[in-house]
Amino acid sequence: MKNIGSAFNLLMRTLPIVGVRLGVMLLFWVAALIYLAITGGIALLIGQAVDWLGFIIFIIAVIGIAPLYNLAYRYVFYMIKAAHIAVMAELLKNNSLPEGTGQLAWGKQKVQERFGEMNVMFVVDEMVNAVVHAFTRTVYNIATWLPGDTAEQIVSIVNRVIMYATNYIDEAILARSFWVESDNPWANARDGVVLYAMVWKRMLIPAIWLMVLSLGTALGAFLILAAPVGLIVGVINAKLAGWAIIFALVLGWFIKAAVGDALAVAAILITYKEETESLAPDPQMAQKLDNMSDKFRELTARARDAVGFGNKPAEQEPPQTPLPGESPTA
Repeated sequence: MKNIGSAFNLLMRTLPIVGVRLGVMLLFWVAALIYLAITGGIALLIGQAVDWLGFIIFIIAVIGIAPLYNLAYRYVFYMIKAAHIAVMAELLKNNSLPEGTGQLAWGKQKVQERFGEMNVMFVVDEMVNAVVHAFTRTVYNIATWLPGDTAEQIVSIVNRVIMYATNYIDEAILARSFWVESDNPWANARDGVVLYAMVWKRMLIPAIWLMVLSLGTALGAFLILAAPVGLIVGVINAKLAGWAIIFALVLGWFIKAAVGDALAVAAILITYKEETESLAPDPQMAQKLDNMSDKFRELTARARDAVGFGNKPAEQEPPQTPLPGESPTA
């Protein structure tokens, strides 16, 4: 697809931080295996006395991985991803980073400069993602051209695919905060969403193809790693060899999250920048979003409240869309 070559080159230029992302994911995978081994052993011992209780304990332990992952994502994985977005945005804007700086440290510093703290960027990301989903659901509903009620399940599946694909778009919108000279992250995000709404038709299909490409990374990693993981697990305990498929699938998914998603984000950043850099946010589109999404209205309110958020003088900020109910300035 368009820009995939440029995205791959951009990814290669950020290999240090890609390596950090992959290494942290692999560490979490190993930690998850150790956690399952310990909890599985405890469940086995309890199961020798009460079969059903041991089974329930093990199921609870497996389910418990999800909140542990969410915790790690919130405070570790997201920090690295945010720094990676800042680095890629800088390379797209100025084609280089300052000499003698590590990519992860430089990216974290940029996030702090633009958002004040990592938690602010996380909250902005969540709100942008909600607005993008709300807008996409409204303007793109394949039920309008599929006949009858028999296609309802197909409609649901395809719409879920589309919603999943838009998860990359919010990161492109966040990258805009590193391109514009403004210290108001809420206004940057708000205008970035408006720009996406103006070009969504040219963004959505690439996002879907990038999602497929990223999932292909997970599948490829699984096919390559299934045999060695199965061999290692089988040597430790032959009875656990069947679990090797699950372990390899999880490992493949982590590799997808570290590498496949990074490539997809690089491509969507390039596409978003090309499609929007010559545009100004349209007040009419902003009004439509305001009527469509409460999260967009919250972004607007926070943008208004955050005036003077940073230290740059106001005259350095680019023109922004008038807030609903306000008149455009001359």
